[in-house]
Amino acid sequence: MSKNGITLSNGFRIKPVVLDCCLGVDGFGPPGLFFDTFNDFIDRKNSTTICKSITRHPKVGNFGSSIFSKSGWAMTDYGFPLPKKLCYLPIGGNSTVNSFGLTNDGFDDFLDLDFANDYVFPSIFLEFGKGEKEDIARAKQDAQYMGEKLKEKFKKRKDVKLVAVVLNISCPNSGHGVCLISNEIVEVVKIFKEAIGNIPVGIKYSFLQDISLAKMLHENVEIEFHQAINTIPFKLIFGDDKFSPLSHIGHGGVSGPAIKNKALNYAMKLRSALGPEAKIIGGGGISNLISAQERVLCCDSIAMGILVNRNTIEANKIIAHFAN
Repeated sequence: MSKNGITLSNGFRIKPVVLDCCLGVDGFGPPGLFFDTFNDFIDRKNSTTICKSITRHPKVGNFGSSIFSKSGWAMTDYGFPLPKKLCYLPIGGNSTVNSFGLTNDGFDDFLDLDFANDYVFPSIFLEFGKGEKEDIARAKQDAQYMGEKLKEKFKKRKDVKLVAVVLNISCPNSGHGVCLISNEIVEVVKIFKEAIGNIPVGIKYSFLQDISLAKMLHENVEIEFHQAINTIPFKLIFGDDKFSPLSHIGHGGVSGPAIKNKALNYAMKLRSALGPEAKIIGGGGISNLISAQERVLCCDSIAMGILVNRNTIEANKIIAHFAN
C-alpha cells in the first residue's frame, strides 16, 4: 500500500484524498451563499475529484425535477438547493440518510459539459435492474455504447482530459438483483473495458456485494483500482424497528460516523482478499482526521463525500494532512 495515492497506468495520480461524487457531474459543486461555488472553498489542488455518477439515460431522481437537479450535486447545510432537492436528512451524531436517486441528465448530455478541472474522472452507474436476462442484455449494450463514446468524444476534446473511469456497480437497496449476478457483472465490465481502450478503469462496490465479486474482477479483468462503498442501507445500520425519514422511497442510505466501523471492516476484507498490490480507495464514514488515518491503514486513497458538503473546514484539514 502507498500513502501517496494511486498512480494509474497512464501516469495520472489519484491523490490520497478523493472528493467522491459530492461536486456534481461536472465537478463545480452547488452554489454558495453569494453565488460562488464549493470550488472556492474545497482544496481541489491537493485532492482528486470523481464526478457524480451518471446513467445511460436521464433520471430525475427521487425528489423530482427542478432547476437544481440537473448537475446531480448534493445538498449543503446552507439551504441550497430548496426545497425539492433536500437530499441529506440528519439522523443524529452527524450522520445522515439520503436517497438521492441518481439525478442526472444522462450520459449523452455529460459528454458536452464544461468541467471544473482540466481533467474529467467520471463515475458510470451500470444499471442491472433485477438481474434478469433482459436487464443483463441492456447493461451490455449500455456498457458498449458508453465506453466507445467516452473514448471517441474525449479524444477530440482539447479543453479536458479523460484520465480514468470508475464503474459504479453498487446496489443501493438490499433486494437489488445486481448483488446476485457476479459472473454477468464480470462480462459487462469486460465489454466496457474493451470499448474504452486504454483508459484506466476502476470498480465501485456496494456494502451488500460479496468480496468474492471484487476478487473475480481483480483476477479476470484488468482493473486498476477498487473503491469500497460510500453509504450503507438504513436497515443494516439501525434495524427494522427504527423509523427512517425516507421510508417512502426505500429507507435510504446512511452516511457519516454511524457507518464508519462497517465501512472500515469492508475495506479491510477487500484488502485481505485482493492482496497488498491491489489499489484500493476506501470511503464511508470518514468524518475527521482520525477516521481518515484509520482508513489508510488498508487503503491507498480515501474517499470523502458528505463531509465535503457538511464540513468543508474539516475536509480541507484532512486533505492538507495527506498532502504534506
